[in-house]
Parts: sequence; C-alpha cells; structure tokens
Amino acid sequence: MEKTTPRTKLLKEGSAHQWSFTKRIWKNLLVLSSAFLLNFTAFKSLQNLQSTLNSEAGLGVVSLSCVYASMVLSCLYAPFFIHKVGSCKWTIVVCFFGHVLYTGSNFYPSWYTLIPSSVLLGAISGPLWTAQTTYLTSSAQEYAELLQHESPEGDIAKFNGIFYLLNDLSGIIGNLISSLVFSAGTKGIGMGDFCGAMDCGIRPEANYTSHYVTNSSAPYKLAGIPADDKEHVIARYILFGVFLVCNILAALVAGLCLDKNANSKELSSAGRIQVSQQVLRTVRVFKDINYVLLVPLLVIIGMAGALVSGDITKSYVSCALGVHMVGYVMICCSLSGTVFSPLIGHLTAYAGARSLILAAVVANAVLLIYMLLWQPDEDSLGMILAVSGGWAVVRAVWRIQLFAVLGTMFPSNQEAVFANAKMAESIGSMLVFAYSAALCMDVKLYIYMSVLALGTVGFGVFECRTRNKKNQEADTF
Repeated sequence: MEKTTPRTKLLKEGSAHQWSFTKRIWKNLLVLSSAFLLNFTAFKSLQNLQSTLNSEAGLGVVSLSCVYASMVLSCLYAPFFIHKVGSCKWTIVVCFFGHVLYTGSNFYPSWYTLIPSSVLLGAISGPLWTAQTTYLTSSAQEYAELLQHESPEGDIAKFNGIFYLLNDLSGIIGNLISSLVFSAGTKGIGMGDFCGAMDCGIRPEANYTSHYVTNSSAPYKLAGIPADDKEHVIARYILFGVFLVCNILAALVAGLCLDKNANSKELSSAGRIQVSQQVLRTVRVFKDINYVLLVPLLVIIGMAGALVSGDITKSYVSCALGVHMVGYVMICCSLSGTVFSPLIGHLTAYAGARSLILAAVVANAVLLIYMLLWQPDEDSLGMILAVSGGWAVVRAVWRIQLFAVLGTMFPSNQEAVFANAKMAESIGSMLVFAYSAALCMDVKLYIYMSVLALGTVGFGVFECRTRNKKNQEADTF
C-alpha cells in the first residue's frame, strides 16, 4: 500500500496546492543562494588576496590555514550548534555575523586581529555550510516528493547546480571589485623569474622572493606601495567597506526573507541532546565503509579550492602577469563555475553522477600534468585563463555530484553526514594553506596528485560495492 503523507495528500487534492508548495521551495532556494552570493562576494575576494596583501611571515596563508583548521573542529559540533539555535535558517543568519567580524579585521591586518577573527570564522563555518547543505537537500527532497519523482538525486543535483551558479557569481563580483580598485599603479608588482611549477617562494641564491612583502608597522599600505600614499589607503578602506556592507546585507536577506526549513520542529525538539552525543553522531559516520571510500574525493574538493586561491594565483598569475591580473583571472575561474554548475546539475539525469565524477578525475589529471610541464610567462594569459577555468569546472562537478550522492545515501542522517563531509573538505583546504609557504609548487602538485589517485581508487571500490548491493536487492525481488 502506498504511503500517504500530508504533502502527497494535498497534491492529490489539486494542482493549486502543488503550485503553492513548489513556488515556496523555489523562492527559498533563490533567497538562500542570494544571501550566500552577497556574503561570499566579500570572503572569496579576500581569500584570493590574502597570499599577496598579507604575505609578511606568511600572515595571509597562515590566517587562511587557521580558518580551515578551526572549521575542521567546528564540523564536529555543527549538528549540535544547529539544533541549539533551532533551525538551519537562524544558524545561517548567526554565522553570517562571523564573516562581518572577519571582514572588519582586514581594515587593520595583524597577528592580533586577523588570526583571532580567522579562528572565529572557522568556528562558525562548519555549522554555516552544514545548515546550508541540509536546508538545500531537504528542500530538494520535498520538491521531489511533491512532484512524485522516483529518486531525489536528480533534484538535489539540480538545486545544488542553481545554488553554486549564484555562489560562483559572488567570485566574479568580488574579484571584479578588487581588480578595479587595485589596478591603478600596481602593474608589475608581484612578478618574478621563477613561475609555475618552478616557484619555490623564496630563492636565497638569487636574493629574491616571489611573495608580496608588507611592512608590519604600516598595516594599511598595499604591498609595494608607499605607506603615505593616501589614495591607495583610501582605496583599501573603500574595498573593505563595500565587502562589510555585503556581509551585513547577507544576514538581513537570510533573516527577513528565508522560511524555516521543513525540519525546524525536529531541530527544536532535539535541542536538549548533549553535545557529546551530537559529536559522536557525526564521528559515527566513519563506521560506514561507503562513506569512508568517498572521503579522499571530499578532501580533494577543499584542496582544489585552496590550491587555486592560494598557490595558482601566486605562482602562475601574479608571478607571470602581476598582482593586478589576479582578480581578472579569478573572475574567469568563477565565471566557469557559474556557467557550468547548472549545466552539470541537469546532465545528471542523462549521464549519471558517477560518470560525471570520473570525467572530472580524468580532466583534473590532465590539468596537473600540464601544469607540471608548463612555465607561464607574460604572454600566457590565454592559457592561464583556460587552466583556471578548467579547475573551476572540475571542482563544480565534485561539489554538485558528491553531495547529491551523499544526500541519496544518507536521507535520515543528513546533518551529521554533511558536517562530516565539510570537515573532510576543510581538512583539504587547511593542509594546502598550512604547507603553502614551505614547499615548491611542483611538490604541492605531486601531493595533490597522490590524494586524487587515492580518491579515484576509493570511488571505484565504492561504485562496485553499491552496484553489487543494488543487484542483490533486485535479485531478492
């Protein structure tokens, strides 16, 4: 006998009810995506600039490492945090204010301001992304139920595609703003002789560093620009002021326009659960061998993002073209993700999530080999744009398809699973930023290649296990 739920009962009563529910779901999806667009317009641009704006003693990359190290721990208590707040919606709103403080600390970047705000940002990032993924996945499942779809996997991928379309658009807007602000008078700054896989940061034998150098006694000045140049000091204040407004608007949009998710009542009633129980619930996800097999690819998602924003921007873009081109190249990267994210979501119905993931693995391997053999120069703009765009497309495939697979595999334990997935992703980002200033670019690429190979093997075993399980279930019937 077919199970009847309140929503399916309303669906049978008339299409008007169906239209009302689906309209609300689409409205919430667009509001959620718009809020993250505003918030990450600031953060993505700041992340791309940290390795150049605050390079003295590695302050920029150390601060980013602190963000993701703290985020790893925050993913453990993310479900408890969401339950304590009461809903995914208000978790998102509360966490946006952590981004407000982080952006504010960039007005006066030092070890005493940027590092504490980075730790705080990481502490709220796990709950933020867990709440976002849970909210979006539950909305997609509700949508699939209303339309009586056989499996919600395609709808989850479609909703993820739309979300990441707008999320990647934030990179375009933020990088365009920073590029326009910093273009004047900065051409040639950040360029070096050792670019691409040959870049090892500091070259003592040449008395040369390919990093930006800033003066800790003049935290307001842009690297390579005189501290008394008021024009550039004002420009920096304007840039961070715009980003601060974006963070505040994001919190207001989410707080005023986003509906509570379908699981709000369950979250409120579960608020009394002890934090130790919630942490154990998150850790217990590792008992599922199928999830463990996917962990290396989840780590790769974080490593890919960190490699592009922290290392490729310095070793391939700034080194060969100058810092004024970093924002424009990252615009191309974000544009690629924006264009391909919805397309990837729709392709799931035709090619399947597994085929798209394997195609991304092959494409990423080709990019890695090319980057090891290629040394960029001043005439390499076209190829740099193509390579950065390729990285964005590959990462978009993994973000969309892997989370769709996880949402389908664990429909009743989504908060713990997504928290664990974001923790794995954060570990990848943390590791890349942690060793960024200590290793040569070719070594970083070899490390990434090793984790990618491990992830590919794990995914192959996962695919065999799930396929055998489906065949056994089919034989049972």
